[in-house]
Amino acid sequence: MQDVRPRLSEQAKPPRSALMVACLRERYLYCEKRARDYLFRAAENIINSGHADSPPLLHRLIRSSAEQARAEAQKNGYDYFSWEVGAKTTVNAMLQAGALLTHGNHTIPSDITARGRPVVALLPGFRDCTESYLIEVLIRELGDIAVRDHIALAHALFRQFDSTIPMEALEDRVAILLAGLHSSVVLTGDGTYTHRQQLDALAAVSM
Repeated sequence: MQDVRPRLSEQAKPPRSALMVACLRERYLYCEKRARDYLFRAAENIINSGHADSPPLLHRLIRSSAEQARAEAQKNGYDYFSWEVGAKTTVNAMLQAGALLTHGNHTIPSDITARGRPVVALLPGFRDCTESYLIEVLIRELGDIAVRDHIALAHALFRQFDSTIPMEALEDRVAILLAGLHSSVVLTGDGTYTHRQQLDALAAVSM
């Protein structure tokens, strides 16, 4: 009788979405989608409702976003395990994506000075900017993200734990965000997404 049991290597291989989540966790960028949305709204409310002459410093924005998001979520019956960590990872993703602006509409740099800088505004379309950046990180760091991974990307980044949201809508979200990465990511002939920096590095080595 043929042995149809999966090989050990197949049994031990984690799902693609789990690898993606782990990659983002290691870089302190991951937060569940529902919590991320609460934190996005909280950060936007805090910045928009603040006084122009005393905008919140980045480190205060993180703390205040966690507090406000927790309060709103509790009203809606959503219990997240750690709003403090979620706020830090979400704001870190916003920072690295270039979505946080200081005086003069200058992007707050992702360096040692960032937490002491005032956050005056958010980049228009900051949600798309931040979530596109998460996909860009996965493409750059994992190196093998391909067209076949759209569903895995949707699970890793946008799973809502809500059966009323069709997977097709989340896949559409992935496709839209990927399209926005056209200046930094290319689709190669084998269906793999490759970061332009990696292509430039390979070209430099081959010269």
